[in-house]
Amino acid sequence: MRIRFFLLFLAIISFVFVQAQTTKVQYGQQTWFDYLNQNRYTKNWGSWAGVQLNLTDGYYKSFYASESSLGVTYYTKNNLKLVGAFTYINQVHSPGTSYHLNEYRPWEMVQLNTETDHAKTLQWLRLEERFKQTAFNDAPSSNYDLTYRFRYYILKQFPLTKHKYQKGSLSFIASNEIYFNAGKNIVYNTFDQNRLSLGFYYFLNKDNILQVGYTNVFQQLNAKNSYSNMDVIRLSIFNNIDFRN
Repeated sequence: MRIRFFLLFLAIISFVFVQAQTTKVQYGQQTWFDYLNQNRYTKNWGSWAGVQLNLTDGYYKSFYASESSLGVTYYTKNNLKLVGAFTYINQVHSPGTSYHLNEYRPWEMVQLNTETDHAKTLQWLRLEERFKQTAFNDAPSSNYDLTYRFRYYILKQFPLTKHKYQKGSLSFIASNEIYFNAGKNIVYNTFDQNRLSLGFYYFLNKDNILQVGYTNVFQQLNAKNSYSNMDVIRLSIFNNIDFRN
């Protein structure tokens, strides 16, 4: 418990410190659509799959990025699991450019779920190996840079209805995720970004959850004292099936 709150405190302090050093900020708006599927087949084994579409330019006018993920889950306990997965990203190089760049991203994660009478807590620690396509003469090149990224995520879920976590129930959620970069190509943005989210879970049934919410993405760009502050509307479907039943 103490370690959890220490990590959260460290994330908040790091975020505030970076904001205090800001000299140039780019503002924008995006909308994210997500679908995440997590299945469990046996006592120890399951799968992870997800897709995401990001729109930008006044929330919806332009394509920004798409992501597709597929992985394997190993359950060490019912509330503790290990995930190994691969994500492919197709992203516009920068606002105003017409060409896209690819990213190939293997990643590994430890995820912990805990529950009390009044709330559920989800935490994960993730390591990503990011192979990012570079641009040359304002066009995609055949070169890929390798960087590493560490992510710590914590989410609290508070039921708002008497029948908790069942069909027709509603929960309030609050989460924070902080990102740090590493690698020889990382110069100015060791701190990558912080994502602070607020929203609601609506339980469509015991296997499917609809999430509607707002996320603020504060990100350090790959230039000295240059940052992005993004307002994001997020709509997600979480599909979780336990085939053991």
